[in-house]
Amino acid sequence: MFIGKKEQTIDDKNRMVLPTLYRNDFQGGEIYVTLGLDHCIEAFPTSVYGKKAQFIAGLDEFDPVARMTKRTFMSNTFCLQIDSHNRILLPRELTEKLSLGRKVVIVGVMDHVEIWDKEEYEKQEAFEQENFSKNAQELMGRRG
Repeated sequence: MFIGKKEQTIDDKNRMVLPTLYRNDFQGGEIYVTLGLDHCIEAFPTSVYGKKAQFIAGLDEFDPVARMTKRTFMSNTFCLQIDSHNRILLPRELTEKLSLGRKVVIVGVMDHVEIWDKEEYEKQEAFEQENFSKNAQELMGRRG
């Protein structure tokens, strides 16, 4: 399970070291990265990515929103190899699309991690923390 957060740096070759905090959850030397829903990169272990991809593949072909979602998700997904120094080579296509700078924050989100530009994440985090209590109470109240 991915929890917590860690600041990292992307080097000049667009490589990033996977923090020790998350390494054991990525087995088999592979990691799937894709365009996230909140202006970040989402990174998945192979097993989790497989389930998500199957779900998306099962969306209705006759629904234009489903087709756009499939197309955007699949065309922005990359299978990366974790090298012997625990680094991944982030696709420039994603880092440029998301304007990721050299300083990033990696955030654990249960079954995957998100890779955010540090400044962008700090803004998002401030907004989310300001609304955390209200949002949590609203969501938890729905379960009862």
